[in-house]
This record gives sequence, C-alpha cells and structure tokens, in this order.
Amino acid sequence: MKRVVFIVEGDTEVSFIQKRVIPYLYSKGFTNPMNAQKILTNRKLNKKGGNVGFEYLKNDVSRVAATKNVLITTLLDFFRLPTDFPGYTTDSLRLPDMEQGIKEKVTEFMDASCFLPYIQQHEIESLMYTSMDGFNVVVDDQESLDELQRIIDSYPTPEDINGGADTAPSKRLMRIFPYEKTADGEMILEALDIDDIRGKCPRFNKWMEKLEEGLKNGHF
Repeated sequence: MKRVVFIVEGDTEVSFIQKRVIPYLYSKGFTNPMNAQKILTNRKLNKKGGNVGFEYLKNDVSRVAATKNVLITTLLDFFRLPTDFPGYTTDSLRLPDMEQGIKEKVTEFMDASCFLPYIQQHEIESLMYTSMDGFNVVVDDQESLDELQRIIDSYPTPEDINGGADTAPSKRLMRIFPYEKTADGEMILEALDIDDIRGKCPRFNKWMEKLEEGLKNGHF
C-alpha cells in the first residue's frame, strides 16, 4: 500500500488537508497513510511555506519520491504563482497545460504515474466561497456577511471569482473584514462540507476524483 504526501504552500493548506481532506478520504474507506507538508524554501534555516518557486517544489518532490512507495500530489495557488513554473500562464483556462508542464519536469526523476500536480483556481480562498457556513463562523456584522453573499451570488462557481491583484478571493476578504489567512482561513475551511465544496468547485472535484482513483489503483 502506497502512502500519500500532499505538498502544499502554507499553514492554511496543511490544516485543510490534515483536518478536512484526509479525514474525508478515510471516511470513504481508504486506509493509506497520508500527510501534508509545506514546501521547504530554505533548507539551512528549515524555512517552509510562502511564495514558492518551482525549484523549491521540485526539490521537495524529489526528496519525497526518493523514499519510494509513495503517491505525491500538490495544492498550489494559481494567484501569484511564480513565473519560473513550467508553462507559466496568467490564463486560468490553461491551468491543465501548466499542470502538465509541471508533471513533465518532475517526472524526469520519478514515475509519472505516482505524481498528480494540482493548482487551485485561483487560490485556496476560492473554496471558502462555497457557502456562508464558514464566513458565519468568523464574521460578526451583517453588512459584511451580506457583501460576501453578494459575491457568491455573482459568480457561476467559487472558482470563477476573479484572481486579479485587487479582486482575488483573498483580497476581497481583506477588504470586507480583517481577514487573517492562517487563523480565519483554517476556521472557515473547517466549517465547510467537503461534498459541498466538490459540488460547487469543479476543478477541486476533479482533483478529488483523481485522488480517489489513485488510491484505488495505486497510481494516478
């Protein structure tokens, strides 16, 4: 049985995977050992997370792959992803091409069937707009809640919320209330139902489907 390692950007992503995604997969009957880890950006200082370049990701994937008998996937934000990523683009419609470029580079040193790159459109905060359940936990005033509801109602899916410099999901949260990514982000995501997220966020759902297939088959 292969273990599964989620390589992610920061604390919010680690918390989401450890507290929501992995327990969800276990509830589906999977028993593989699973864990999430932040990308190491300074090996000497053991510094992890933050805005990570492709070389940092590649180094971590290589290090984890060397342990053998492992499936590796990623959870990266598309918003402000560094330009050194293979196939870099600012067009969210070309995200699959970018993921393929990452896969081709990484699989120069590991089995392609054991690696599943995933980039969240536009960032992990996109998932927070799945419903008001999470916002109700951290936002007190009705005016702010009403504005958040208007944003949700204005887009076909949470993943369609604009990822521009001033209109990215996280930037909208910061404008509406004093949003703190780690503290507030973790509480918002913990309040959301994974099946609800899957039903409203098609890219996230497709990633989860591939994860489940990989767990069943031992490869992606």
